[in-house]
Amino acid sequence: MITSGSSFQLCDQVEQPFRYFLVTDCLDQTIEQCILAWFEEEAPWKLVETDFYEQYEFCLFSSNLPSYLTSLISAESLARLRETVENLLKCRLSEKINLVAHKIVQGQHIAIHNDYLSGEETHRLTVQVNRGLNDEDGGFFMLFNSSNATDVHRVLRPISGSAIGFEISPNSHHAVSCLYGGERYTLVYSFYAI
Repeated sequence: MITSGSSFQLCDQVEQPFRYFLVTDCLDQTIEQCILAWFEEEAPWKLVETDFYEQYEFCLFSSNLPSYLTSLISAESLARLRETVENLLKCRLSEKINLVAHKIVQGQHIAIHNDYLSGEETHRLTVQVNRGLNDEDGGFFMLFNSSNATDVHRVLRPISGSAIGFEISPNSHHAVSCLYGGERYTLVYSFYAI
């Protein structure tokens, strides 16, 4: 399961250019390996193409999860995770949570965007899951100071078990660089402010 609260290995909290936090080791090792095996062998991936990305994805709430992964969507786990995100991002969140899995393969990327849509999700937690991507493989999570793709704030390696939680706003510009090797999986939790 995703660890939360004092179990999170918090490594940074930032206020500008938008509020976010970084976590290491937020996945139980056994669950991490189970997620990877299921993602690689049986998960119901569907290709989604938009004007700024091409990736595979599916919703975990509407999928037939194996019993050993149901803790990912249990009410108890989600409530603990919501409370952790509230504390770290200094916000109040509703009980509504979405959980989508993403997969990027070689040649795919996600262009700069901010995820902001009025009346939609307001906070996000993105957890990396992969078999050990190297710098040469790409797939970096990039944060920007503005909508200008050259105005880079920070570049994060896709280290399996790490996560970024952030406030979605008109300023929350981010992207994923092109993947050159391996497969890059993420669990994407979306939250809604009260």
